[in-house]
Amino acid sequence: MSISPYQYQLLTQSFATLQPNFHCFCVSLRTQLNRYEMQLQLPQSNEQLITIEHRLSKFIQEALYLLPQQEQLAQFIYTNAHRLAQLKPSERDISVLCNTMITTLQLHLGAQFTLALRNAWRKALHIFANIIKSVLFKSSNVVCLGQFRAHKQKLTSTIS
Repeated sequence: MSISPYQYQLLTQSFATLQPNFHCFCVSLRTQLNRYEMQLQLPQSNEQLITIEHRLSKFIQEALYLLPQQEQLAQFIYTNAHRLAQLKPSERDISVLCNTMITTLQLHLGAQFTLALRNAWRKALHIFANIIKSVLFKSSNVVCLGQFRAHKQKLTSTIS
């Protein structure tokens, strides 16, 4: 899955819009996350939260920059996965985080959050989530064609 140049432009421009007030974005994101039961362990102290916000801003900025080079993006996420692992997320938490990111982006970007921008963020977050889940949980959404055929044949022979 790849991002078109137009989608890449939308992503980088919208993130540049958020950056000057990223703290408010993070407060809104945390409020959205509090609506869900999650294993993710966010620190309670303001000092630790501000450190995470700063790291998150830098992480998103670098991840967006590397998005067109997905092999380098995967290496970047792999290198930084230990920080996310310290928060002890579940695989479901990653999906919840991505969904709440979309909601929070819509809230903070308002009328700028067009359908095209929504689709670009959905695609980017889907890519990020797949790589993160692969690194942290050794899961993959890629199915080997040979395995798929063997499974399908097995199901067909069981039914007969």
